[in-house]
Amino acid sequence: MPQLVKKDRNDKAIVDTKAAFIASINGVVPQDAWNYESHLDYIQKLVQTEDSRVTSGAISNCRGTWFEWMIAIDIYNHWCTNEHNLLMLPLPNISRFDSATLYQESVCEYIFDLRAKLKASLDIELITSNPDFVIFDTTNFSELLPRQPITAVDDQAIDFIDNVFRKFIGECSFTDILGYMATKTSLRPDRRLQIVHEGSLTKALYVHLQTRLWIDKPRSIKYFGASLKLNNKDRQALKTVATHSITTVLSEPERAVDECFELSSRDKLLEAIQEMSSLLFPNSDY
Repeated sequence: MPQLVKKDRNDKAIVDTKAAFIASINGVVPQDAWNYESHLDYIQKLVQTEDSRVTSGAISNCRGTWFEWMIAIDIYNHWCTNEHNLLMLPLPNISRFDSATLYQESVCEYIFDLRAKLKASLDIELITSNPDFVIFDTTNFSELLPRQPITAVDDQAIDFIDNVFRKFIGECSFTDILGYMATKTSLRPDRRLQIVHEGSLTKALYVHLQTRLWIDKPRSIKYFGASLKLNNKDRQALKTVATHSITTVLSEPERAVDECFELSSRDKLLEAIQEMSSLLFPNSDY
């Protein structure tokens, strides 16, 4: 087994996030059932068995990444082996990539223009973070990405999952991006507010683009939330209204987060894909 814990120059234990994940599944995508929650606990046990100095804080930082890789691999493989056009890919932090650049230049220039005008005229910043996942309608991208499932999980496969979104940079029309999803291993009250804020701002920006592009009655953008576990307080908080939708009587009030999912396993993810598809492709037979 490869080394899962390394030491920095101060002899502090550092988890090799990628090596630990690959070792936990023996380099192969699990078949049949895959319980994400119990598998996260298993990876943690592997790491702390190798080096008991690894703190719970260090593990917490890794769990979010491991959780996203599980979801990303499973949903990518589902897209590869089925005939639907819902593809959800992970995005890096806003400091490493501006998700606005997924749009074609004729669309994203309006986002850049809005940011510049707010700053220059009013000293207001349009500060956004990247959602954890972006959801594409791949109908127009049949030649962009081959439907080849991931079976072996190594460094190359993880790098592919982490960077496959780059194939869509500058390629998306206004309607090719269907929505986004925020994922958390757990939902504290502050995380609930973060997801609601991001969903509300995303939808307001989408309406701004709709206006600038003179698009009448477009397909609405969707924003989803997901966690390993959800309780009633989580679900209630995520029903918060999108603020832009209550500013005028001409608009119909809508949620900042359209739906939230408990993604504790592969089976739960497949159920979520079906529910998302019914919302994103209401006229399809999916």
